[in-house]
Amino acid sequence: MSEHPLCRLDDLAEGQSKGFAIGHDARYADIVVVRTRTGIYAYRNRCPHTGASMEWEPDQFLDYSGTAIQCGIHGALFRIEDGYCVSGPCTRKSLQRVAVIERDGWLIALEPLEQKA
Repeated sequence: MSEHPLCRLDDLAEGQSKGFAIGHDARYADIVVVRTRTGIYAYRNRCPHTGASMEWEPDQFLDYSGTAIQCGIHGALFRIEDGYCVSGPCTRKSLQRVAVIERDGWLIALEPLEQKA
């Protein structure tokens, strides 16, 4: 399984979302990571409704309250803890989780990430 170092843990504050491009020529982030007081959660940056990237600005994946991941295209809302869609055109679908670990102060994605056009 491939490892993809994302960032130092210190660079991801509680209540913050951040996108990470794995491919060198990626136009959008491949992974969205959110850190809360209960943990760190990572998902593929693809809305289950259209497959499009979800950020509306770089590293902006959370709704105005900071309590849900929001798709910038259709406004769908996803629970941070499990990626389950609670509102919008993809209700009852989920974001695809990405396995991450913490090692030596770094956040590392473990999932093999395929580049998609």
